[in-house]
Amino acid sequence: MRGLFLAALLSALFGGAAIAQESEYFPEEEKPRLVFQWDFLARYDRVEKLIFRPSIFRGRFEARPELDFVVSQRFRIGARAVADVGTDSNATNDLNFDNYRSNGLALERYFVEGKPGPLALRLGSFGMPLVATDMLWDHDIQTLGGSAAWEIPLGASTLTLAGGGFRGPQREGDRTRVAAGQVVWRMGDPNSFSVEAAASYWDFDPRNLRPLFGRQNYFTVDSSGVLRFGSRYQIVDGILRVRFPAGRIPVLLSLDGIVNAGARGLGEDEGTAFEGSIVVGGVGTPGDVRAFYTFQHVERDALLGAYNTDDWWFHTWYEGHRFALAFTVYPRVFIQATGMIQRRLDRQNHLNRVTIDLVKMF
Repeated sequence: MRGLFLAALLSALFGGAAIAQESEYFPEEEKPRLVFQWDFLARYDRVEKLIFRPSIFRGRFEARPELDFVVSQRFRIGARAVADVGTDSNATNDLNFDNYRSNGLALERYFVEGKPGPLALRLGSFGMPLVATDMLWDHDIQTLGGSAAWEIPLGASTLTLAGGGFRGPQREGDRTRVAAGQVVWRMGDPNSFSVEAAASYWDFDPRNLRPLFGRQNYFTVDSSGVLRFGSRYQIVDGILRVRFPAGRIPVLLSLDGIVNAGARGLGEDEGTAFEGSIVVGGVGTPGDVRAFYTFQHVERDALLGAYNTDDWWFHTWYEGHRFALAFTVYPRVFIQATGMIQRRLDRQNHLNRVTIDLVKMF
């Protein structure tokens, strides 16, 4: 009897261990599922000290619902709509250098994403997949085309080779072609100490852009109404990001330098740009606080002003400071106050911009 009891006990112990081991090394296969998520922005926007225009006071409300069909960790299909309501009309968007429509409804994302092995492939309309700051690319602008990224382990670090080709990112008939390639090196744990360094080359071939998208770049409009830029836009971009904790507070330092190898004509000596930024804290959990400061110096033909951030008033040919403080009031809901002081490089006067945002994150 004692032998039978001992055999049963050993069977239970080792049988349970075998089941646990099998569960660990052969996990249950992920089942296909639908994932719905959405975000929301309510913004008060005030721009003052404009030279040729009165001050601007406006409100903006934007919702972006997204539905993804996740087949597995390696395959996803998704779509996202965007709905905007503003106190200003769509007719003012070009004059205000906006990348969005004040009032409208559109399907902005529709994509297929696959991850065979170390590769990540995307096809359709999706967010910019390459590492880039808003100085070069406004992340609210979706890219129509395809991209690929290959991650290579290098001991305690990784090297990612990425590239993409995109077409017509802006609205109203834009047929610009954008090609980009990038190398990204990453080391460390983003939750403790990490370093990210990215080098990329971007080639912009503007086609069918409306004249108002020339913005602050050197350009002319020919007799047929076609926009002609003075420079080509062959951008070399270098980014360095360092993340580390200050006590329990996360800190991010970011540097971004740009040289336009295609600057020529009047813009030949105006082809560089620089951004330095520091972010302290975070958002997402009630009570979280985040502050940031960004400095930018962007020469007139350093980059194509049709596609970079519209959170700054001018898109190129400026120097400025932007700072913000955010406080999380509910899970994934925060309020942020942002101030911006900006000066066009050919002038001494500064304009001021203040935005107050209520944001619900994905």
